[in-house]
Amino acid sequence: MDRLKEDSSISLKDQVKKIIRDEIIMNKLKPGERIVETEVAKRLGISQVPVREALRGLEEEGLIRTVKYKGAFVTEINKTEMYHIFSLRASIETEAIEIITPNLTNQKLGVLYDIVEQMKNEKPDYLLQAKLDMEFHRTIIAWAEIATFDRIWSMLNSHIQRYITILNPEIRILPEEVHTYHLELVEVLKQKDIQRSKEVFRQHIMKMVL
Repeated sequence: MDRLKEDSSISLKDQVKKIIRDEIIMNKLKPGERIVETEVAKRLGISQVPVREALRGLEEEGLIRTVKYKGAFVTEINKTEMYHIFSLRASIETEAIEIITPNLTNQKLGVLYDIVEQMKNEKPDYLLQAKLDMEFHRTIIAWAEIATFDRIWSMLNSHIQRYITILNPEIRILPEEVHTYHLELVEVLKQKDIQRSKEVFRQHIMKMVL
């Protein structure tokens, strides 16, 4: 039970859901693989109830599917669906940009510059790049202060991270390119040209599936 926090404010169900979600995203649980409740419960040292609840939540997110009399399985990746997932994420982010741009201060730009600076890495580090990329875009979503945006973006991002992980290194971007691309995004935001910012962000997001 060392992976679960007994005194956490996060429910046991949500902790289990995060563990399984992370394993799906990192391709430790592969598309089509069956997830056995009893095995997960035994591995984590808990009852089957929070595991069952976690799987139900992940099914709602589209990361697993339940087959009657057979159990829960990791969903396959459908490239057509992934295109629409990326497109929806781009729509959410560009709407967020329209909201935040009029009140975009130098202090907020500084926050983004700090994240981008951390992306400078001579050694390839996929996990670090993925974490910083998510932090960069999530920060923009958070500034919009639209709870629905944050909730949907988080769900979509799980699918996107998984897609990139499985196709890596086929679509992998070099660490120095990650830094360069995101630095350009901040520079565009700095100009406060809403339409230009929206166009550049959409291109940045969609290039993974085009």
